[in-house]
Amino acid sequence: MRPFCGRYLFIFVFFFVATTATTATSAECGIYLAPSTIPGAGMGMFAGSRSYDKGDLITDSDLVIPVFDLEWHNGEKKYNFLWNEYVWSGKQFAAMDQETDDPDSIHVCSGGMGAAPNCMLPLVNCEDHFDSFKIGLSGVSPQSPGAGAYTPYYGRKFLAKKHIEPGAELYIDYGAHYFRSRDDYYDVPFPEDYKRADYLLARFQRVIKRVINLAPLTSEKHSLKHDLWNLVKEFEPWDSARLRNALPMKGTHVETVLQSGGTSMQHYNASIRPLEWLEEHGRCMDNIKDGVSTVSPHAGRGAFANRFIPTGGLVAPAPLIHLPDRRILTMYDSISNNDLLRDESKPEHQQLLLNYCFGHHDSSVLLCPYGHLTALINHSKEPNTKVVWAKEMRNPEWIQMMPSNWGGASHAGLSFDFVALRDIEEDEEILIDYGDEWEEAWQRHVREYDPPRRMYVPAFELNNMADLRIRTVEEGDYEKDGVYMFCRERYLKLAGFEPEETSTFEDTEEEKPLHPCRVSRRINDDSYVAEILERHSNGDRGTRDDVVKQVLMDIPRDAFYFKDGSYQREHHKEWSFRHEMRIPDSMFPDAWRNTAEWTSTAIS
Repeated sequence: MRPFCGRYLFIFVFFFVATTATTATSAECGIYLAPSTIPGAGMGMFAGSRSYDKGDLITDSDLVIPVFDLEWHNGEKKYNFLWNEYVWSGKQFAAMDQETDDPDSIHVCSGGMGAAPNCMLPLVNCEDHFDSFKIGLSGVSPQSPGAGAYTPYYGRKFLAKKHIEPGAELYIDYGAHYFRSRDDYYDVPFPEDYKRADYLLARFQRVIKRVINLAPLTSEKHSLKHDLWNLVKEFEPWDSARLRNALPMKGTHVETVLQSGGTSMQHYNASIRPLEWLEEHGRCMDNIKDGVSTVSPHAGRGAFANRFIPTGGLVAPAPLIHLPDRRILTMYDSISNNDLLRDESKPEHQQLLLNYCFGHHDSSVLLCPYGHLTALINHSKEPNTKVVWAKEMRNPEWIQMMPSNWGGASHAGLSFDFVALRDIEEDEEILIDYGDEWEEAWQRHVREYDPPRRMYVPAFELNNMADLRIRTVEEGDYEKDGVYMFCRERYLKLAGFEPEETSTFEDTEEEKPLHPCRVSRRINDDSYVAEILERHSNGDRGTRDDVVKQVLMDIPRDAFYFKDGSYQREHHKEWSFRHEMRIPDSMFPDAWRNTAEWTSTAIS
């Protein structure tokens, strides 16, 4: 599904994609999923009925699902994790640095424009709107049985980086490292290659104008130009296949390429599809929008109809990322006294990603949708939507084949459609049935759930509570719940604090410097007595001593800042709910029923 970014710029492959039902016409649909204009790239995303100016919002608030320490939990075992072709670095998302000890070990799975668009580096026209990204519980209590069952990261939106015409393919920037780190993309041109190619074309034009006059006939002039260009392209000392692929295929195109904006713009016109073509060959992606779920106080966010959807109409397309062996999502405890080694005899939990995938009790296969906002669709035993196999998909033959024959493929080949079971009104929440097994597991979880941390509120919620009544140490130490308290230095100085050069403090991008502190006494709800601490580690014992360096009076609420400890948020805890959505028996392929070949390590 990932692109051959820029290879064979003048060859186009068309894939016919039929939709289960048509909902939005080209006059309504804002975003389409359709065959990419990049050869071999599978599906892509396209602007629909409107143009976008620079800075315009293109997509609604999508979820971000972190995956933690996957390599550690799988050890030396070989595994197929197709999401690796689609994941983002956790370090670019706010507050994710507090998730684990090693932010580099966090992979981020993000649907919609986090996975579906392709990349053509010189034509990148969309970018992350990081100011819209949020972390929060969406109104769910930290003591809810739903706490930790869904990602707290949401609000990922994309903006137009430049003007985008109706029907234009949407491109995001994967970064040069994506292509440098994958052998299949050794010849994908980078921006600097297009600049060098433009310089070479200009030089070629100047030379050819002198040489071309040596040929007496027009046909001979064209032949000579063509031959010379082939000689240029086949010249062995080229230091990069990327540069070679940035050049036009024919010498007769050189002048046209230069006049149209250079080599980087060769594919621009071909990247725009007529709306009639998109309506026929594509599927509308913006029939749903983000909101806070109304179906349950434990559900978090949900998906809502962006417009009226008739019975049988397409709610959303959902390409599927396959995981042939669900056991790779199992998380283990570490061996006692050695955090570097996992204890394979102690499966402790499942990755949060499991809750966003479809599976079946007779199979090891998981299918994870990555359509725009489809991860927001919640469960109900009275659904208005169902999943069906898309009529056309990249590899429909996989449905008839054992997973061992296609599970290692490096591209997504299957696809669901979410289809309306009845008329759905605008703003109505979209709901599907996750299956009886999911329902039974959830109801059992709710009955048996006893909040292990009754006073726990995550740091990202505490920091947003302007009227928070800070607890004193006697009322309850935040650190017992895995939350650490700091004081902002700018407020401490107003109270007479003079930091020493040796004082311990922590910096963050938003708040610096921060000093460890605690509240010894509350003067009133907006004034506290704070103890500023010096922390000393006790080395191998994994504990520390806190030394009170100074006591300050009249410290206001706004002086306090909280951080979550590593692995302390609810979705890390073994008591948070895990269960995949179920693929209905009526559509589950017999060829995938491999019960005898695997042992489930699912933890209810």
